[in-house]
Amino acid sequence: MTELLLKINCLVHFVFVKEIPSLTRDELLETYLNASENNSFGIDTIKATRRFREWYFVNMTSNNSYVNTEDNYDMKRVSTVERSHGWEPECNSHEGSYSYEEAINLAGNGWYNRGLLAVLSMALLGMGIDIFGFSVIVTGCTCDFQLEHYQKNILLSMSFVGPILTSYLWGYLSDTHGRRASLLIGLWVSFLASTLSAFSANWIMLAVLKAFSTSFCSSAQSCTYTLLGESCTQKVRDFYMLLMTSVLMLFLLSYVVPGYYILNMNFSIDIGLMNFTPWRLLTIVMALPLGISAIGLQLCIESPKFFISVGRQDDAVNSLQAIYMKNGGIKNKYPVRNVYISQETSRKGEGKPLLQSLKDQTFPLFKPPLLRRTVQLFFLTSVIYSINNSLVMWMPSIVQAFAYGMDSAGAGSMSLCEIIISTQYHNTPVDSLTCTSSLEERTLFSGIFHGLLFSGITVCVSKFAAHKKALLIAFLAIPLVSSAAAVLNQDEYASLVLFVGMMMTNLCMGVLFSYYVELYPTSHRGMAACLGVMVARLSGLAGVNFIGSYVMTHCAATFYAFSAYLFCGIVVAYFLPAPVAKTDAECTNEA
Repeated sequence: MTELLLKINCLVHFVFVKEIPSLTRDELLETYLNASENNSFGIDTIKATRRFREWYFVNMTSNNSYVNTEDNYDMKRVSTVERSHGWEPECNSHEGSYSYEEAINLAGNGWYNRGLLAVLSMALLGMGIDIFGFSVIVTGCTCDFQLEHYQKNILLSMSFVGPILTSYLWGYLSDTHGRRASLLIGLWVSFLASTLSAFSANWIMLAVLKAFSTSFCSSAQSCTYTLLGESCTQKVRDFYMLLMTSVLMLFLLSYVVPGYYILNMNFSIDIGLMNFTPWRLLTIVMALPLGISAIGLQLCIESPKFFISVGRQDDAVNSLQAIYMKNGGIKNKYPVRNVYISQETSRKGEGKPLLQSLKDQTFPLFKPPLLRRTVQLFFLTSVIYSINNSLVMWMPSIVQAFAYGMDSAGAGSMSLCEIIISTQYHNTPVDSLTCTSSLEERTLFSGIFHGLLFSGITVCVSKFAAHKKALLIAFLAIPLVSSAAAVLNQDEYASLVLFVGMMMTNLCMGVLFSYYVELYPTSHRGMAACLGVMVARLSGLAGVNFIGSYVMTHCAATFYAFSAYLFCGIVVAYFLPAPVAKTDAECTNEA
C-alpha cells in the first residue's frame, strides 16, 4: 500500500510541477489504472492525471520508444475507469482537438437541434405533399382541362419523372457544395414552380411545371436526413430521424383535408387569361410548406461534418461553435479548436474537370468496400417504395372500392381482391354529363385515418430507435403476412385491416435513410442518399403502373408477389450491421 501511495504521489507531483519523476511512465499509468479500478484514490487524483494523458499524447508522438495509439497505454480502459468515477472522457490528442462525435456531443442537444428538426420535418412534409398530393390536383383540374384517362396518367407520372432525372445531380451538389445549400436551392425553386403551376393554361403546362417542381423538392428526401444526422448528437440521432419520418406520415392527411374543403368550394374568378377556380387555390396552399421550410432553413447552419469532409476546418469549428451557442452555450467556452473524422479529407471537385469530379463521387459507391452496402440499401429501397407508393397513390380508389363492396349485396363475404376488382364497374367516365372535381368524404376520412395511425405508430416506435434493424425487419414482416392473408380472407372489415397492414412499409422509410447516413463516409453520403431517392422514385413509378394494370386481372398473384418480394427484403435486412451501441463514452450535453 505504501508503494502504491508513493507512486500516486509521484504522478500527482508530475501533474503540478510538470517534471517526470524517476518512475517510468509505464509504471505511472499502470499504477493509475490499478488504483482507480480498485477505488484506491479519489476523483481529484483522477482529474489531475488527465494532464498526464494530455502530456503523453502531445509530447511523445516523436519519441520512437512510444506509440501514439490507444493500444499502447490502453486509453479506452482509462476512459472506462474515469466514467466509473463520474467523469466523462476527454479527447485523446492535444488540447482542443476532438473527434467529430466528441465535438458534436459537446455542442449539445438543445433549441437549435429541435428547431432544425422542425424545419427539416416541414421540408420533408412539403416534399411529400408536392409529389403525392398532385393526385388531388389532377382530380381538381379534371373538369377545367377535360382530361382523358391517358392524360391523367401522364400527369400522375410527372411527380416521379422529375426526381428520377435530378437525384444524381442533388447527390453531387450535396457532397460538394453542402447539404444546406442544396436544400435551400431545392426548396425555393420548388416552391416558386409549384406556385406558378397554379396558373397553368393547359394540362401540358401543368405537367411540365410539376416535373420541374418535384425535380427540385426531391432534394429534401436525402438532404434532410443527412443534415439532421450530421448536426445532432448520437444519443438523439436515430430518435430525431424517426420523429421526422412521423411528420412525413402526415402527408396524406395534409393534402386530403385542405383538398376536400377547397375543392368543394364553388367559385370561379376571371383573372384575364383564365378563371381562378378552387384547384388553383389548392395548388398554392399545398406549396406553402415548401416556402415556410425554405425561410426557416435560412436561419440554420450548414453541416459541420460536410465542412470537415471538404477540408474547411475553420468553417467546421465555427459551425460547431454556432450550434453550441444556439443551444445555450456561453461564448468562447466551447473547447473545440480542431476536429477530425476517420475518413481522409479531400477537397471534392476543386481543380478537377466536372466529369472527373462526378466519377470520383459516384464510382466508390459501386466498388468494395461500399458495394455490398449499396446493393443492400438500394434493394431494400426498391422493395419499400415500389409497394408503398403504389398503394398510397391508389388508396382513394381502393377506399372507394371498399365502400362499394360494403354497400353491395352480399357485403361481409368478399375478399380484398374482389372488392378492388369491383371498382372497374363503378368508374364514371370523364366526358359524362356531370363532371366532378371534388373529393368524397370517404377519401377525407381515409386520409385522416392514414395520417394519424402511421404518424402515431412512428412516434411510439421512435423510443426504440436504438433497435432500428429489428424495427425494419418487423415493418417488412407485417406487410408480408398481410399480403398473403388478404388473398385468403373473405371478410370486408378484416380486409381493411389487412390493407392497412400492407401499407406499413411506409414505416420503414425513416429507418432506411438512417442507414444511408450511418453506413457511408461523409464525402459520399449525399450521393448515396440521392441515388437512393432515384431508386425509390423509379420503384414507385414502376409500382404505380404495375398495380394499376396488373392488379385488376391478377390480384391474387400480385399480392403473392408482394409477399415474396418482402421476404427477400427481410433476408437482405437481416445482414445489415447491428446498430452501434451507445456507451457512456459518447458524451452528451443536454440543454
